[in-house]
Amino acid sequence: MTELEARKFADLEAIRAPTLGGRLARWRTALANAWHELRKSRTASIGAVMLVLLFGACIATPWITTYDPIKQNYRERLQPPSEKHLLGTDRMGRDIYSRLLWGGRRLVTIAILAVTFGLSLGIPYGVLSGYFGGRVDTIAMRFVDGLLAFPGLLLYLLIVTLAREWKMEGIYNDMVLIFALGFAFMPEVARLSRGSVLVEKQKEYVEASRAVGDGSLAIALRQILPNIISPLIVNATVRLGYVILIVAALSFLGLGTPPPTPDWGSDLAAARDYMETAPLIAAFPGLAICYTVLAFNLFGDGLRDILDPRLAER
Repeated sequence: MTELEARKFADLEAIRAPTLGGRLARWRTALANAWHELRKSRTASIGAVMLVLLFGACIATPWITTYDPIKQNYRERLQPPSEKHLLGTDRMGRDIYSRLLWGGRRLVTIAILAVTFGLSLGIPYGVLSGYFGGRVDTIAMRFVDGLLAFPGLLLYLLIVTLAREWKMEGIYNDMVLIFALGFAFMPEVARLSRGSVLVEKQKEYVEASRAVGDGSLAIALRQILPNIISPLIVNATVRLGYVILIVAALSFLGLGTPPPTPDWGSDLAAARDYMETAPLIAAFPGLAICYTVLAFNLFGDGLRDILDPRLAER
């Protein structure tokens, strides 16, 4: 037995053992397999590198920023990039580099929380609806169809406008955004989950689980759900880029977080009056939005190629 075979055998034995070492070995094997598959897809690899840089910048923002993002200095307004201000200053003399980093940190956080909220609502809803079927499925899907018939952008505008009327500001305004974006994502997740469950529940392992006496909830959530998680991960990854575009668009229209909070959309809107005299103050927020959305889309497309066996066979 070679050294590599011996190591794999040890990992398998550890995985079978219900111990901490077994769980760690299981995670190590899963990560190794994921890394191997990721390296085979150039699209996913590029997206992953871009996301690592993005998340690294978001995490390190408090340590790598040089100025207070909301501090104004009219003596240095509309300054070009320099050693003192790496990306220059905006119309109020605020450091663009610091505002980009803090705005990106906030925007990515909102997108992740919104998508997570939508998944937490849509996955159980779709899985249980598809598994039980019958009248439950019919009623549940008609509700989802009603939500899908309502334009998402109008839903965002309605909820955000109501929040403005109730004078919700600061963290409460961000929570309203997270709720609106996550709730609008829920019908799509529910439909995708339900369609995957309808295919999976006809397979032999589900019949075997019923035969040994497993309950319906246990079969749906512990047996079927892990086997339909791949398309949900891909969909959520691509959705993150879409959510970032929506948040930036709402801020651009003046319906996001009010000034002086750093925000790529509001900074882009404020730069419109200076497009001819100082175009860089509009270019940097726009490039940041493009980079972030492209990173999530590339990674999502790469994951789809990796996790979809039909595409892999081609």
